[in-house]
Amino acid sequence: MRKKPKILIVDDNECLCENLIDILEFKGFDAIDVHDGYKAIEIVKKNEPDVVLMDVKMPGISGVETLGILKKIAPKLDVIMITAFADDEVFKRGLEDSTYTVIQKPINIDKLIFMLEAIIKKNKINL
Repeated sequence: MRKKPKILIVDDNECLCENLIDILEFKGFDAIDVHDGYKAIEIVKKNEPDVVLMDVKMPGISGVETLGILKKIAPKLDVIMITAFADDEVFKRGLEDSTYTVIQKPINIDKLIFMLEAIIKKNKINL
């Protein structure tokens, strides 16, 4: 049996998470969601996903803060930051770090799937 790429979705918008899970599982991914950065950190410590999709702005610990912690735990973990805001710092850091990129809301699903497939291919994960 082929291993499905594991995608962790981190967003405080539960409806968005549910929709993304449905789409990603239809496309052949194994997707789970959490709704804050602290839970994302726990998941990555226990069971490293192949890719993390994470909102930049969340209550409590932000996506940017969570990203910094995740990179200490799993430096090679690929992360796609999701934002509704054109935050220059987030985009600048995304250009400098090859394991981190940014996609804007509303999410273009075709672009997201393309990005995920490129990461999976780069990391030689079966899809």
